[in-house]
Amino acid sequence: MKSFLKSFFRFRISLTIKFLMAMIFLVVITSGAFGWFFLGREASQLHSQLDAYGKSIINNFLSNRSINLLFEQGTGLTNRPVLQGIAERMAMEKDVIFFTVINSHGEWVAHAIRKSIDPRNAYLITHPIQSKDGQSLGTLHLGLSFSQVEERMFDLKRDILFVAMGVIGIGFLLTLIFTRILLKPIEELALATEKIAGGNLSQTVQIRSRDEIGDLARAFNQMTLQLKDSRNGLEEKVEERTHRLEENIAEINNARTVTLKMLESLQSAKIELERVNLELKEADETRMKFIGMASHELKTPLTAVKANIDFILSGKGGNVPDDLRSHLLTIQRNTNRIQATMDHMLDLTRIKSGRLLIDQEPILLSEVVEGYIHEVKPVDKNLTIRVDIPEDLLVYADRNRLHDIFINLLSNAFKFTPEGEKVSIIASHKGDDIFHEIRDTGIGIPEDKLQKIFEEFYQVEGGKYGGTGLGLSIAKRVIEEHGGRIWVESQPGKGSVFYFTLPAFKEKEDGRSVRL
Repeated sequence: MKSFLKSFFRFRISLTIKFLMAMIFLVVITSGAFGWFFLGREASQLHSQLDAYGKSIINNFLSNRSINLLFEQGTGLTNRPVLQGIAERMAMEKDVIFFTVINSHGEWVAHAIRKSIDPRNAYLITHPIQSKDGQSLGTLHLGLSFSQVEERMFDLKRDILFVAMGVIGIGFLLTLIFTRILLKPIEELALATEKIAGGNLSQTVQIRSRDEIGDLARAFNQMTLQLKDSRNGLEEKVEERTHRLEENIAEINNARTVTLKMLESLQSAKIELERVNLELKEADETRMKFIGMASHELKTPLTAVKANIDFILSGKGGNVPDDLRSHLLTIQRNTNRIQATMDHMLDLTRIKSGRLLIDQEPILLSEVVEGYIHEVKPVDKNLTIRVDIPEDLLVYADRNRLHDIFINLLSNAFKFTPEGEKVSIIASHKGDDIFHEIRDTGIGIPEDKLQKIFEEFYQVEGGKYGGTGLGLSIAKRVIEEHGGRIWVESQPGKGSVFYFTLPAFKEKEDGRSVRL
C-alpha cells in the first residue's frame, strides 16, 4: 500500500484528479468497513430470530396434548402414527422445511418434509426429548428455511451500496468544489512563477486567505521583490565589471604591445648573444689550440733544460761552486713550476677535446698516497700530516690520473695551511665507492666563492699564492670521468675539507677485476 501511494503521487496527474481519487478510495474503504460491520450484525440478529422461532415451534410440539397424553400413558415415542401426524402438521408451519423425531436408539419415529423447499439450504435446530423424570427418550430435528434471511441480507447489501454510491457522488462534488477553491491560488502561483521564469519580475499574486496558502503567496511576493532587487544589483555589478573588463583589456593590449616590443628586443638580443657566444666558442677553441700548441712546443725544450740542470746539480759533470748551485736550484724550481703549468694546460686541452683516456686498474691506495705526500710536501713548513687509509684498500682508477687528483688537492692543502698546522688524508670503503677526505686547517674559503673554485683559471686570492687556477678544475673533470664526484666544505679561518669519491675495486671468483 505504501509503495502504491508513492507511485500514485509520483505520476504527472493534476491535483484535482489526485484529490478525487483519494476521496473515492477513502469512501470505498469506509463504506466497505461499515457495510461489513452492519451486515455481520444484521446476520447475527437474523440468526438469533430464526433460532428463537425454531425453539418456539419445538416448544409447541412438546406442549402438544397428544404428546403429553402419550407420555402419561407410558407409550412414549412408540406410537408412530400419532407422532407422524403431529410431525406433518409441524412441517406445515411457516419457514419449516422438515420435522424429524428420532428415538433413543437412533431410529426415525416420525419424519415430515416440505417438498417445495430444498432441504439442503436449511437451518438445523436439534433439541433433546426427555421424560418427566429426566430420562432421554430421543432427539427432535427441525430444519428452517434461510430464504427470508437471504432476502433480508440482499436488501441490506443493496441499501448499503446505494448509500455508498450516494456518499461517493456527494463526496465527489464536495471534493471538486473544495479542490477548485483550494487550488485556485496555487494555480495563480504557478502562472506567476512561469511569468517570472520568463523575466517578468514585477509579477505578484493576490493574498486571499490567512492560512498556509496565504503564507505561501506572501512569501512568493517577497521572493519576487528580492529577485527584482537582486537582478537590479547584478545588472549594476555587471555594468561595473564590464567597465573594469574593458579597462583591463585596454591595459592588456598596452601590455601586449610592450611585450611584443620586448620580445622583438629579446629576439634581437638572442641573435646577438648567439653571435657573441659563437665568437667566444671560436675564441675558446683558438685559445685551447694555442695553449695546446704552446705547451707542446715549450715542453720539449723545457724538458731538455730541466735534464741539463738536473745533470749539472748531480755533480756527475764535475763539482759545482756554491754560488752557482744556488742559481741553478732557483732555475730548477722555476723549471719544475713551468713544467707543471704546461702539464695542466695539456690536460685541460685533452679534457676539452674529449681525448682524455682513462685506463683503470686496481691500485693500493695507502702505498701511492705516501709517494704523493713526499712529492709535494714543502720542506720549509713544519706541517703535521695524518694519513688514515686502510692498508688493503683498493681503488679502481687510472694510475696517472689518480696522481693528478692527489697532487692538485695536496698541493692546495699544503699551500694554504700555515706553519705548524695539520693536514689529514682519510679514505674508507662506503658502498660501491672509496670515500676520500683531504682536510686542512688553513685559511679557508669564503662562502660566496665555494661554487667558483672548480672553475677554470679561478683563484680565491686572485693569484696571491701563485698557481694557474687549473688544478681543482682538472681534478674535478678527472674524478667525474671516473664516475665519481667532488665537493668542498669550508669556513674562513678554520680550514677546508675536500670530499671526493672514486670506484672501489672488487675481484671476481675467476680472478678478473671489476668495478663495484
